[in-house]
Amino acid sequence: MVEIKYDLASGEATVLQALKNSDELTASVLAASCNQKIEVCIQSAMMLEQKGLVRLENVVDERYDLTDEGEEYAREGLPERQMLSILPVSISEAKKRFSEKLVVISLGWLKRKNWAVVRDGILTPRASAEEIEEGEDEQVLTILLNKKTILETYKKTIPELVKRSLVRIEEDKTRIISLTEAGLKIASEDIDVAPEVAMLTQQMITGGDWKKVKLKSYDIHITPPPIYGGKLHPYERIIREMRNIFLEMGFTELKGETVQSSFWNFDSLFQPQDHPARDMQDTFYFNSTTDELPSCYQTVQAMHEHGGKINSTGWGGSWSKEKAAQDVLRTHTTPVTIKYLAENPVPPVKAFCIDRVYRREAIDPTHTPEFEQLEGVVMDEGMSFTNLLGYLSEFYHRMGFKDVRFRPGYFPYTEPSVEPEVYIEELGWVELGGAGIFRKEVTEPLGITSPVLAWGLGVSRVAMLKLKLLDLRELYQSDINWLRTSSVCLHKLY
Repeated sequence: MVEIKYDLASGEATVLQALKNSDELTASVLAASCNQKIEVCIQSAMMLEQKGLVRLENVVDERYDLTDEGEEYAREGLPERQMLSILPVSISEAKKRFSEKLVVISLGWLKRKNWAVVRDGILTPRASAEEIEEGEDEQVLTILLNKKTILETYKKTIPELVKRSLVRIEEDKTRIISLTEAGLKIASEDIDVAPEVAMLTQQMITGGDWKKVKLKSYDIHITPPPIYGGKLHPYERIIREMRNIFLEMGFTELKGETVQSSFWNFDSLFQPQDHPARDMQDTFYFNSTTDELPSCYQTVQAMHEHGGKINSTGWGGSWSKEKAAQDVLRTHTTPVTIKYLAENPVPPVKAFCIDRVYRREAIDPTHTPEFEQLEGVVMDEGMSFTNLLGYLSEFYHRMGFKDVRFRPGYFPYTEPSVEPEVYIEELGWVELGGAGIFRKEVTEPLGITSPVLAWGLGVSRVAMLKLKLLDLRELYQSDINWLRTSSVCLHKLY
């Protein structure tokens, strides 16, 4: 009995013994010799390779197979050979004898191989079919059809047949295992290996069998494969975070129709009917129209045409009921909140809507035709511009943005208006939406008498900042590596 200096598992010892009388074995042959599954055998061989006892080599062999089209031509002849057999013939007559595809292919190859020429519309052979010897391409097709091995001299013809989609190249990958000098020395000696177990059982301990077995060793320095648990999409997590913040602040969440009338999407917000945002280039219009406008449409019409009953001149001109009835894919979520206010004009109201909107946008790193918007309104007596800034500051602070500021802005249906910005170390100040107090031209026709604070915030832009993305499209793509490695907790003070 020779003392073994290597710590060998039973599977490793079996592999060494199987290799003792062979220079090298393929993984499949070795597995059969060891009476093991090939995966188990390879794992043992890899452990032996780390110990310097065996060598593993990956050998890649090319195999050539006929495609369906290649098999057809191997049996019936290449298109140019089939065409050659009926020459001379006019092209129109040839199309009656063969398919148009075969005729087109054969014409090109007859010319390329210099087998025939066209004279006065007649395809004429340069020699008879019998005189034109079988080419190497034809010989290769025959060899492959008969399942024979391609000789080295023919291999230069293979790329041309691959280009013609008549032959495909398959790769056969084989693992070769062989003993090193150290492995050969160990394998030539008697290897006494106790049965290996991964864990002790109660029976082993009480019966004393634990003395006869070997516990499997584990290398604690090897990095284990990562485990990817199930989790929400990063963008969905951010949307839920936003939703929870407003719910915690006492807001009611609203849901509305994706298809809105132009009345609620534009007119109720005092947006003129000739406004550029209502153009076909910016908005998705349906062929359908709303059957009946709400009862307040007349006061909205009056506000547009002459300013209604308040100190306003309106937009002037004629307001079209038909244009207001046109259905659109909502371009923002404001129609959801303004419709809710019209149905609930008595304060207090605190509501928000976070949902998808649609615009005719060319897809690029900062624009998509579909995106999410966060809309919010607060209606109550005594609400002021200061309250508006307070709500927005609180929201962005809870989202993890430390520095928030506001710049004056302009929007058709709010006055005064602001644009909230947050500070990002790498980017500086970044604008994230628009906000303001609804103008009386918006609230008066709907019977709303209290001040209304309103905002529309970009959800995707906040998500891009928190996820450190430069391309908006990445939010909607299922990149498995990004999804696996994205952080579960994204809260951070910037």
